[in-house]
Amino acid sequence: MEVKPIIEKQYERMEIHVCNHTLTKTVEALVEDISGMVNANEVGTDARGEKVLLNLKDMVRFYAENQKVMAQDEKGIYSIHPKLYELEEKLDKRLFMRISKSEIVNLQKISRLDMNVAGTIKIIMKDGTESYTSRRNVSRMKKQLGMNKG
Repeated sequence: MEVKPIIEKQYERMEIHVCNHTLTKTVEALVEDISGMVNANEVGTDARGEKVLLNLKDMVRFYAENQKVMAQDEKGIYSIHPKLYELEEKLDKRLFMRISKSEIVNLQKISRLDMNVAGTIKIIMKDGTESYTSRRNVSRMKKQLGMNKG
């Protein structure tokens, strides 16, 4: 594998390209890892109105509330600028999953799942926060968590 910087005036912003003759799992994993490293932080605003640099991997969940996108970690809740669909593109799909139209959760921060809820899954996070999958995302969540097996 060759890694080299290319410095040319045509690039106004930094770009990273992963080139190969075919799309493989290795290429997909490399792109995912690089994206995670490059896009690992986001600026948020805390309850006092102060700007805070947030490490996305530490977030418990992202959700929409009152036409704002909120990020929650174990320390607090922050207002952030990107829309949920923008975050979904930015986040590591191995760590984060969209569970409904208005929420993305960190799979590593899940404590337990309650399958008794009619048609949905109740998700209890390690910090005690409770969320629910939408019905349309139940099968995708089960598949991602390996719950569809026998």
